[in-house]
Amino acid sequence: MRDLPSDDRGFLTEVFRSHALPAALAERLLDLAMAPAHAPRPVDRLAIALASHFNFLALEEVLRAPVLLYGSPGSGVSTLAAKLAARFDEREVLVIAAGAHDTKQLADDLEVLDLPLTLAADAIALRKAMGSADGRLVIIDGGTGTLADAAFKRRVHEFREATGAEGLLALAADAGSDEAAAQAAAAERLGTRRLIITKLDTVRSPGAVLAAADLGKLALVAGSIAPSYAFGMRNLTPENLARRLAGSAMRAERWRAAPL
Repeated sequence: MRDLPSDDRGFLTEVFRSHALPAALAERLLDLAMAPAHAPRPVDRLAIALASHFNFLALEEVLRAPVLLYGSPGSGVSTLAAKLAARFDEREVLVIAAGAHDTKQLADDLEVLDLPLTLAADAIALRKAMGSADGRLVIIDGGTGTLADAAFKRRVHEFREATGAEGLLALAADAGSDEAAAQAAAAERLGTRRLIITKLDTVRSPGAVLAAADLGKLALVAGSIAPSYAFGMRNLTPENLARRLAGSAMRAERWRAAPL
């Protein structure tokens, strides 16, 4: 067990330091956390600060409209698409892989779930595929790439224009701070307002992604916390995110057990 300060301010300062949050963001969160005159525990103060500073959206609310998933290579976009689709049956969901990217993993995952995969090579085909939704939720796997790549950025823009889908950026919890910040800032310029954090089952600290969400003004929607389809996604809330941040700061060897 690491020795952490016993006072609330000192404890939270160490939590923010351990997750390498930028100084300005850490200071803002600390001010918000210490504003209430009384709070039962420092983790409750942290939850108050997160709720005040970040926007949180429930996955159920996000999935009421078509979503376009995209992210950096390694962010697990295709796996994420399957995990989201696993909540529904084929009468309720239409999964589309858009663009010329490898769809084998997604097709295999959906086969396990007894769900079909629709392919759309470009924005025109994607618009046509959307016409067959017939009231079903639409999940679009837009592939991976860096938004610094003009071609990938243009493709994401075309997919959104063709479908009216809400952009949903996937950022891996182990993304470097520069990469995460660049993706989030570019996503904001594309009109994306929502973020899912992947790899929370394998990465202890999502500090760089939280900093990126702050920079890009992205709402925190959910975290990928386990490989399983049925239990692999969890809504992010101020309370469970506060527990994860505090728990991993208190005891590095117990970070996997911090409840989310």
